[in-house]
Amino acid sequence: MTALHFIFQLALLGLLVAATRGYSATPSLETGRKHWAFQPLRATQLPVVQDAAWARNDVDRFILAALEAKGLKPSPEADRRTLIRRVTLDLTGLPPSPEEVEAFVADTSAQAWERVVDRLLASPQYGERWGRHWLDLARYADSSGFHNDLDRPHAWRYRDYVIRSFNEDKPYARFIAEQLAGDEVAGAGEETLVATGFCRNGPSNDDNMGNNKEQYRLDELDDVIATTSMVFLGITVGCARCHDHKYDPITSADYYSLLAVFNGTVKKGVPKDADAKDKTKEPVKFQALIETKAKVPPTHLLRRGSLQNKGPEVPPAAPLVLTASPLRFPEPEADAKSSGRRRMFAAWLGSPDNALTWRVLANRIWQHHFGRGLVATPSNFGFNGARPTHPELLDFLAARLIADGGKWKPLHKLIVMSATYRQASRVEELNRERVEAMPAGGVRSASTLQPFNSSTLDPDNTLLWRANRQRLSAESLRDSILAVSGKLNPQAGGPGIKPRIRADLLTASQRNKWPALTTEGPAQWRRSVYIYVKRQLLMPMMELFDAPTTTDSCAERLTSVVPTQALVLMNDEFVEDHAGFLAQRVVTEVGGDLSKAIERMHLHALARVPTAERLGQATSFVAAREAAYQKETGVKEPPRQRALTDLAYVLFNGSEFIYVE
Repeated sequence: MTALHFIFQLALLGLLVAATRGYSATPSLETGRKHWAFQPLRATQLPVVQDAAWARNDVDRFILAALEAKGLKPSPEADRRTLIRRVTLDLTGLPPSPEEVEAFVADTSAQAWERVVDRLLASPQYGERWGRHWLDLARYADSSGFHNDLDRPHAWRYRDYVIRSFNEDKPYARFIAEQLAGDEVAGAGEETLVATGFCRNGPSNDDNMGNNKEQYRLDELDDVIATTSMVFLGITVGCARCHDHKYDPITSADYYSLLAVFNGTVKKGVPKDADAKDKTKEPVKFQALIETKAKVPPTHLLRRGSLQNKGPEVPPAAPLVLTASPLRFPEPEADAKSSGRRRMFAAWLGSPDNALTWRVLANRIWQHHFGRGLVATPSNFGFNGARPTHPELLDFLAARLIADGGKWKPLHKLIVMSATYRQASRVEELNRERVEAMPAGGVRSASTLQPFNSSTLDPDNTLLWRANRQRLSAESLRDSILAVSGKLNPQAGGPGIKPRIRADLLTASQRNKWPALTTEGPAQWRRSVYIYVKRQLLMPMMELFDAPTTTDSCAERLTSVVPTQALVLMNDEFVEDHAGFLAQRVVTEVGGDLSKAIERMHLHALARVPTAERLGQATSFVAAREAAYQKETGVKEPPRQRALTDLAYVLFNGSEFIYVE
């Protein structure tokens, strides 16, 4: 079989697969504008519910109405220890301290929960937690990837910008504008230029771009266009680079009109050894995407994405299906330093009239609180994306974001103050009956009646009749171990840290070397958001617990359960070290009383004291381990200390530590 014949067969197979799946031609503009996600926000009326007393705020009325329509009831509220652990990890990515837990448990006032929420939202750790969610979307990394994986010595400035923006609760429209047009916004300066690192975060191959530099430039701008459309609009515009979108009403003309928006940009700040001409210049302390002149080169539609197959010239524009009337991009003033196109495009993206932008954001915020968005495909609101489980609630949340000036923290508070958020995660019996079969004659017999619970009618919990049990993210898991052991270094910002990686793994990365460490200290015990993200060699613990690869925008992380995760928690030197530190910590805090040491360890790790049964089991375990260690000689560490270290190891490996109820 010739190569040409093989390619033809592959193309034919693709057409057959498309036909069997029911794929059709690109939807028309008229059809596209009727799609639910592209409609204006609907004015929502609060639904009428039967159990109005359960609702703590308006969010609950939407959830409860859907439950009641299915004959379901919400779960009871979780206990206070579970709640404070849940919300603290949710908003800050760190566990609550024993003192914070006990203070909340003892506070019986009606404002106790609200005070906890307000404190967490005001914490600088909030930005470190929620900024990490944004860095996933922005495909942030500290190296360029590809073969040489060049160091990006100032990429961390974008990461710190994101964290600051979240802590300041920067209005979303401004956040968008700074990242897409930081050189064009009012008050432009180093901070806003750093923000345009959003457009530079993708993988690059600047030291090996080949002879066709224009093609390479277009490939990099393709990454900008694709990421921008997915992150802010939840649509996959990048598909239209070579042909009209197969599923959504996005044409190639739409794609190249977006290219025209960015086509006047140049890169400011490059890796030191990326271009020989730059080696003699003063290095720029950030990487940005800017314009240096008002005139933009003409943009042509490229048939099949080929530079050798130019079509007609296209003007800058937003996708037509998303605009009631085409955007106007007036010509810049003669003495202007840039075209202003990106500023205008960003203003359209963040406009209160752009319903899609605000739906996408509201859904992302909901997603990270509940583990799944109201739209299950957070970066695809197109025709092939999932439909919202609660469309009226989604529009209500989007409208609240707009009403609050695009600030995130008020919406966080609304969500976590709700009864929906505070439900227990366990399955509750509803004490109702279901007819499995109806005998002939229509007379029910007792044998046909069986009890059922909510999981029968809604097994995936899409209607949220309980809280979703969620595993800690890779960062929160490592940070929780550090916090519980008492060794977390709270230092914020600056160049990425490089914790210890096993020496035998370092050979996998031949360039931009990772240092070989035998021990760690406070310099490495900072929060995981500050770990240097090396595309060619991700931190093994981060990778095993599903941190993104950073090659593309990551809208939703995988949540895998694989044996290697258990193996790393049982055998990793980092876990071993900090189990020992936790054992030392509790002995220092409570002295030689074994029961108190065990209780204190549980408070640190699980935000609760052990039951009498669990206390007995833990005491027996420690006593047995201590007795075994007493028989050994030549070990400086006291047997009791070693036995408590083993108990700390057990807690770090337990599902109660790794999961949030």
